[in-house]
Amino acid sequence: MTDSDNQNNFEYYFMQSKSDAAYPMIDLLNEHAEIIEAQLGDPLPRRPVLADYLTGAKDFVTKRVAQVMMSMNMEGVRISPIKLADRKGGYIDDYYVIFVDDNTYEALDKTNSEYEYDEECEFYFIEKIVLDKEALAKIPLNKRLGWRLDEDPGTYLYHESVINEIKKLQPTGVEFIHLDDYEGFS
Repeated sequence: MTDSDNQNNFEYYFMQSKSDAAYPMIDLLNEHAEIIEAQLGDPLPRRPVLADYLTGAKDFVTKRVAQVMMSMNMEGVRISPIKLADRKGGYIDDYYVIFVDDNTYEALDKTNSEYEYDEECEFYFIEKIVLDKEALAKIPLNKRLGWRLDEDPGTYLYHESVINEIKKLQPTGVEFIHLDDYEGFS
């Protein structure tokens, strides 16, 4: 697929941890410091499995996944190494945190998506996401390779071209969910 084909490709995925209780979550301790500190989060599995993808308030990946993503010119996406404490006094090398906060776009097709909006909380409860392709078409592709939906900022969306490159690594601990298969988060 060429770059011009990708510009008009609106196929997006989100990543989530496989449903295995052995995959720990990661808690950010200080994301604004020069060295970003984090630790394995609660509840900590008895025998944690350190996969290529782990989750928490952000997405976390191993160095090999981070290198693939960084090679893709994902403008507005910051991928930074973290100092990950193992909660036993040691540190785990080669994990990175993904920030897409600079790429937050109002792009929910409010006619075809299924959602409720709580005006008091100013919060969307989304059951089915349909993207507003006209809104996205105005954004250069490299600024929407990784982004978050303004209406659902906790969900990071990745362009199909990014996911295809990550899949080549056969990463552990991750499921790639196409937006057509989104059923809301519980």
